[in-house]
Amino acid sequence: MNLINQLLIATPDMQDERFKKAVILVCDHGENGAMGININHPSEVAFEEVLNSLKIDNNNPSDFPQVQEGGPVNTECGFILHNSGHAFDSSIRISSQLRLTTSKDIIQAIANQELPNEWLLALGCATWHQGQLEQEIADNAWLLCPANEHIVFQDSSDKWQDALSLLGIQPHQISSDIGHA
Repeated sequence: MNLINQLLIATPDMQDERFKKAVILVCDHGENGAMGININHPSEVAFEEVLNSLKIDNNNPSDFPQVQEGGPVNTECGFILHNSGHAFDSSIRISSQLRLTTSKDIIQAIANQELPNEWLLALGCATWHQGQLEQEIADNAWLLCPANEHIVFQDSSDKWQDALSLLGIQPHQISSDIGHA
């Protein structure tokens, strides 16, 4: 089972407090494990702070989307999800539309208003070693659904509930006994 371009939606059985009500886009999944970006846990770091730390001038007078806490691994690294057809210095393709980039050139393009499409910046990522994510899914910690760009890029106060609605589920319908007979 390949989980790339799937949304992981935390269930009430999620034991790790860092992932309570998390919605994670799986960006890589293979024989060595998986990597994803949490798209719904706002960071206290503002995009302008990222620009300042990289010594990039802010040439964009508009408001930037809120930076997300992408996960507990590599928290000093910025991961940009975007639907631009442009491949930057270190882009990986998640789907025909979605890419993940970690290079400084995309930050410069955003500051210069050269990235007209939707994007999301997350600090850090979530990783799982081989078989760990599959076991967490079997243990009912996560629900799965195909990625939805609207959910990924929307500025919503409750992406968790919005992601559940993609599955036709309301939060009150989820039981911690899901999948157990």
